[in-house]
Amino acid sequence: MKLSELSPGDVAVISAVGQWDLPLTVKRKLLSMGITPNTRFSLIRRAPMGSGVELDIRGSKLCMRRDLADIIEVVKSNG
Repeated sequence: MKLSELSPGDVAVISAVGQWDLPLTVKRKLLSMGITPNTRFSLIRRAPMGSGVELDIRGSKLCMRRDLADIIEVVKSNG
C-alpha cells in the first residue's frame, strides 16, 4: 500500500521508495530525509485539505507533500 493511504495513528514500515522512472534527485531527497526501506514510522496527521501528511520517523516529525507520499510503498504494522 502507499504511505498516502494510511490513516492518522497507523504504524507502518517502508518497503520501497519510488518507482524505476523516479528522478534520481527526488529519490536522493527522500533518502536524505530518512525515508529508507525497513524504517518504522507512524502517521500523526493529515493536512486539512489532504495536501500532505505528518510522520513520526526516527524520533523526528516530518511533513511531506502528498505527491511524495504517493510514491512510497509501506506495509502496515500492528503497532
